[in-house]
Amino acid sequence: MAKVDQKLKKNLGLFDVFAFGIGPMLSSGIFLLPGMVYAKVGPAAILAYMVAGLLIIPALLSKAELSTAMPRAGGAYYFLDRSMGPLIGTISGLGTWMSLTFKSAFDLIGLGAYLMLFWELPMKPLAIGLCVVFAGLSISGVKKVGRFQGIFVSILLGMMVYFITKGFFHADPAQFKPFFSKGTDSFLGAIGFVYVSFAGLTKIASVAEEVEDLERNIPLGMILSLAITLIIYVLGLIVIIGVVPGEELAHSLTPIVDAAMVYMGPVGKGLMTMAAILAFVASANAGLTAASRYPLAMSRDNLIPAWWKKIGRLHTPTRSILLTMGLMVFFILVLSPEGIAKLASAFKLMIFGMINLAVIVMRESKITAYDPSFRSPLYPWLQVVGIVSPVILIPELGLLPVILSAGVIGVGSSWYYLYAEKRVQRSAAMYQVFQRFGSAATPQLDRELRQLMREKGLRKEDKFEQVILRAPIIRHEKDDDISKILKRASRSLANQTQVQARTIYRVLLQEARIGETPIGDHIALPHARIEGVLSSELVIVYSSEGFELEGSDEPIYVMFILVSPKEDPRQHLRFLAELANRAENIDFAGEWRTLKTDEEIRSSFLRTGDVAEVIVLGDQLIGKQLKDIQLHEDCLVALINRNGSMIVPHGHTVLEKGDQMTLIGKEEAVDEMVKYFERAEKTGRVS
Repeated sequence: MAKVDQKLKKNLGLFDVFAFGIGPMLSSGIFLLPGMVYAKVGPAAILAYMVAGLLIIPALLSKAELSTAMPRAGGAYYFLDRSMGPLIGTISGLGTWMSLTFKSAFDLIGLGAYLMLFWELPMKPLAIGLCVVFAGLSISGVKKVGRFQGIFVSILLGMMVYFITKGFFHADPAQFKPFFSKGTDSFLGAIGFVYVSFAGLTKIASVAEEVEDLERNIPLGMILSLAITLIIYVLGLIVIIGVVPGEELAHSLTPIVDAAMVYMGPVGKGLMTMAAILAFVASANAGLTAASRYPLAMSRDNLIPAWWKKIGRLHTPTRSILLTMGLMVFFILVLSPEGIAKLASAFKLMIFGMINLAVIVMRESKITAYDPSFRSPLYPWLQVVGIVSPVILIPELGLLPVILSAGVIGVGSSWYYLYAEKRVQRSAAMYQVFQRFGSAATPQLDRELRQLMREKGLRKEDKFEQVILRAPIIRHEKDDDISKILKRASRSLANQTQVQARTIYRVLLQEARIGETPIGDHIALPHARIEGVLSSELVIVYSSEGFELEGSDEPIYVMFILVSPKEDPRQHLRFLAELANRAENIDFAGEWRTLKTDEEIRSSFLRTGDVAEVIVLGDQLIGKQLKDIQLHEDCLVALINRNGSMIVPHGHTVLEKGDQMTLIGKEEAVDEMVKYFERAEKTGRVS
């Protein structure tokens, strides 16, 4: 039987992330909750939604930062476990899983309420049947879930724009007076109550492991989904409150349909019922998928039995999905809509507050491998606001949610001490914070974060290909030991960095002696960050037969010697990780031994598609700046060799006669640019 890869595939793009976020927020938040919130605070429900949306911003930015640093299934659980330890991880994992499951069950109840406007069907059996359908869809693959999510959201947004545009001018200003009809406590309670509407942000973080181009898609997808949701909430509530009589709205579970019936009649009722169905389908669809990642993540960490981390043949956590489906069915059968909403909101508030604390812990731990590609602005003040607001709002939800939240904390703590504690020996960033004040910390989390850096790969600003292309190649000689290799490499690096060779050699040798040289898979990676080095530079030591190195169990065929600026430790780690990644694809026992030229050795580590060299000879190119030359967008002038010196080019670099330009990029683009320069030499025109 073929072995199933236990990693989740990266299939989700920007629109998928946006759809996963906005779909759940456009379900209960606008189609079910407005009547309940209006009953609490009257027309001030509009302001309650606005304030809740603003208070969610710290959590959004913190989630975006943590998701780009630690993209793992389980989202909030994983962040809190790795920042504050497995006890907090157990409690938060259980709490977030249950809150997402509450929210998804709530969506299915709302879906049933709208379906009953068309057909007299038993609501709960219908909701259970739909739950089973969504579980099957989630098992079939997250890409399919994302595709359906995108279709649902696109249609839904169009319908909501139509509803708001059509109804905005029918709103009666008298319906908003008095605007504040309740006290401060009721208003704070209403803010906390609508927090459940913003669960979509948690769902994005939960599937971060499956998102491609993290540094762009996660923060941008979160920001877009929240911004558009808030606009729809505010404008939609203005329409609903402005056209539906207050007494009727306060008791309505179908507020959008009630509003549409007033100014669009039966056609509007049918249209918005369909919109509501799409909204709840999209939310429950994403919710089940996101919630199922929590048992998977906790099982990976030995907090619950390993049976739940099994990845099915379709690369989805089948068992975890079925477990989540079963819990949703239970909630549908036994809980009321308002009870589910309050409990889900209480957990959301608690988890969002802890997420903000997690960012503070991770940053103050000073762990170098904590390398988010998006960093929350206004640190730490936004995080402080995000921690304080739940403390104020949770008690306003009432006694029952507080008691039940405490109950989950108790259950989570008991499970940890009775089952998980003896199975888990894991460090957390909190221990690293303590280390700064004299306590001990373990290197386990640092290793785990380095592995995440390796999986995430390079950032767009990392000019790694240029580092490879300008790297000198040294052939290993029979009597070379580590000291001789480092001396030869240091002389080459001195020419590239303008730092004295003896300084480079001393630092590299010291790092090697204290065991800081990664070794394995036929490679060795001596490295150092050195004062005075302005950019990362590399020397590649090539061996066709392999050589022995202390600490290695197998022959070393390539040694990468990397030096980087002292000020940029995270890029240094990313380059080390990328070198190890690329070496994995080399056949050291076969093709590697046949390489002859420096160009062949360098090319084996490039992932650019193609490399070509062009020599500047004609007068029509000499004296031109690179920015004045029409370069293909998929082609880059990576290096210029000028009289033996390697120049890293930029837009204002002026070409000189004899410059040897190294072009890298997609094969078609490189071919096109080579022909372009050949034509320029012949015709005398460069643009």
